[in-house]
Amino acid sequence: MKINVERGALLKALGHVQSVVERRNTIPILSNVLIQAAKGKLTLTATDLDIEIVESLPSDVLRNGAATAPAHMLYDIVRKM
Repeated sequence: MKINVERGALLKALGHVQSVVERRNTIPILSNVLIQAAKGKLTLTATDLDIEIVESLPSDVLRNGAATAPAHMLYDIVRKM
């Protein structure tokens, strides 16, 4: 996966999706955000098994792909850029 995306838009979307993620979770994958890049958009998905939040934003997708990353850590990294 390789993308170019506006920092402000990414930070706003990450802020929304990380709000549903708990820092300490009995199921570790629920602390992550699913990042999918395809067809000119970046999609971020997070859930706590009761609520799911999906945010999509336009981006230059140079290589399609998907990955998960710790939601709070990713938010902090983007915020400090």
